[in-house]
Amino acid sequence: MPRTPMTTSEITTDLSTRVEALVELARQPAAEVYVPVDDVDVEAWTLVGDPLCEALLLLMRERKLMGGDIYSNARALEAAGVAEAVAFFQDVEAVPSWLDFDSLRAGASMARRNPVGLMFAIHGCLPMTYLDPATAHVMGSTGRLAKGGDFKRRYWETATGFVGALDVVGMMPGGERWIEWVRIRFLHTMIRLGIQRSGQWPLPEAMPIGQVATAASTHVFGPFRVNIIKYFGGIVSQEELESFCLMWRWISRIEGANNQLLGRTHEEQQRLQERLVNFNYGSSDAAERMTRDVVTGAATMRFPFLMPKRMHRAVIRNLLAPDLVEIFESDDLPGDLGIPRDLPAEVAVRTVGLVLAVLNQGTRLTLVRSAADRWGLQFLEMVVRRQLGGVAAQYRGAPVGGRPTDQ
Repeated sequence: MPRTPMTTSEITTDLSTRVEALVELARQPAAEVYVPVDDVDVEAWTLVGDPLCEALLLLMRERKLMGGDIYSNARALEAAGVAEAVAFFQDVEAVPSWLDFDSLRAGASMARRNPVGLMFAIHGCLPMTYLDPATAHVMGSTGRLAKGGDFKRRYWETATGFVGALDVVGMMPGGERWIEWVRIRFLHTMIRLGIQRSGQWPLPEAMPIGQVATAASTHVFGPFRVNIIKYFGGIVSQEELESFCLMWRWISRIEGANNQLLGRTHEEQQRLQERLVNFNYGSSDAAERMTRDVVTGAATMRFPFLMPKRMHRAVIRNLLAPDLVEIFESDDLPGDLGIPRDLPAEVAVRTVGLVLAVLNQGTRLTLVRSAADRWGLQFLEMVVRRQLGGVAAQYRGAPVGGRPTDQ
């Protein structure tokens, strides 16, 4: 069931003790300490951040090393034997016992031949993340998706990481794509520390960008995104589904999610995700506001959408249908986000999906699959580069409360 908001006084000594124990576990680089799914202490994990990355960035801030290339500066500290840097890279470079990189290839191939489903994932994935009140508050505090924000650039910077994840070799420790996701982990930690420093965090029952929110993104960007691909006509085998979900479990691990929250098998992951997303779930004014900002921002983009707000709202409603979101206990996520019914627009969106399903039959052909494997990633990267105007994604923390988080 969704959590009940707590006041600071209601965070009991017992809970504090449980949180401290999990913080100690999270401080152990690459720890693999598993318990039965039903015994995972989701309530306590919700109050844990990323102590390894926090320790490193706090040290770098103290030594005035947050300017320039933060990743390179962190590597220099590691080479000098600085304990915080050594521990961080031991954690982020470790390959979990449940990961086999060859098993990621089928999912990456599937995604490369389904660019339409990938592009429209924003309509389902972003609003779904807002149904965690803590995430909605974090996203609102940075202002990048709100009025006056830079929605288009934020969209394509996010796409940089998502497209890069389709390069299996590049996602191995030390690879170019892997480094992008390490930079994103730094970004998340900068924002978390900035929010904590501001003293304006209103949710004592959750940590900003905490362990549970990070681990729960595995469902949002894994199985749910596969369902979006299928909605827009993608043909996905069970092997490809599990492979794609495995990649997102690996990404969540790179981002600092503890192995205990990720599971050792696809089935265990699914059971954990059901607990995590429903524990985090909650409607809020911030979620409705941020969803409106997604609609407004997407409607301003001539590419790849070129649709009025009405159609964007219909896409969100259709993608957040119960048979696509699967594991949420609520059966009206669009209503919880303030998206009204618009039957003609919803039918039009569904018709597009049916047409694409017919066209996608061609992806069953060996020639088409081979072309997608050879050229799909290069095509997607070319699109992202052009939309970013040749200026690479800058993974630096946005200001919070009027103060920079990357200094």
